[in-house]
Amino acid sequence: MAPHTDALLSVDGITKRYGGVTAVDDVSFTLPAGSVLGLVGPNGAGKTTLVDCIVGTQEASSGVVALEGRALESGPTTRAQAGLARTFQHPQLALELTPVENIIPGLIGGKIGSYGASLVAMFRGLSGAPVQLLAQAKALAEEYGVTTDAIPAGDLSLGAQRLVEIARAMAAQPRVLLLDEPFAGSDPDGIAAISRAIRQVQESGRSVVLVDHNVDLIAEMSDAVVLLAEGRLVFEGTPEACMRSKEMQAVYFGTAELEEGK
Repeated sequence: MAPHTDALLSVDGITKRYGGVTAVDDVSFTLPAGSVLGLVGPNGAGKTTLVDCIVGTQEASSGVVALEGRALESGPTTRAQAGLARTFQHPQLALELTPVENIIPGLIGGKIGSYGASLVAMFRGLSGAPVQLLAQAKALAEEYGVTTDAIPAGDLSLGAQRLVEIARAMAAQPRVLLLDEPFAGSDPDGIAAISRAIRQVQESGRSVVLVDHNVDLIAEMSDAVVLLAEGRLVFEGTPEACMRSKEMQAVYFGTAELEEGK
């Protein structure tokens, strides 16, 4: 399938099967530069699996992921180097390190490879002067509202830990940032801080795929929304149209039935 050449990110026909179970079923969408795409759906809809297939942590059974019209090879390191970055449902941080130290692997990960190898390289000084890396990481922390206090990341609130992940992801200067449930479990202050960080990413000309169960926040922050149900794309359009759609009513409120084949 030929990728869309007019989109920053194009996802064409992504399918993921586990034996006889189809977790993601022929999903396609495009993402323009500088935009936010909301990806919503109930538990088990296939949202995280789709994100995994896009960034390469899982290999799709079929389909194409392309950046600026160029199909990307498989593998998470290859796709990270091409310009994709992501955060996780549960923040993956070294909880004993400071927030600033947790950002450093994002600065050197593209050169070294895995997150664990990047941590080792940081302490061995294989990727540059530690003082310089700390200064760069501190600047990113300040840019994205992360505390620069020398406290363990494990002492931060969940929302603050998610901000650290966003800053670390942005350290690699990705073209597209995929956020997997960044608001989950955060208090109002954390939600506000994460929302500001997402706007900063968008204003920098980068694009965001925003996955969350909070459909009201998704509608508020997104330029377009993709709704998944049972691994299938059942609606794509503006947030307003999605919230009013019979597909949204069927998936979230059970007040309508999805059409066969949708």
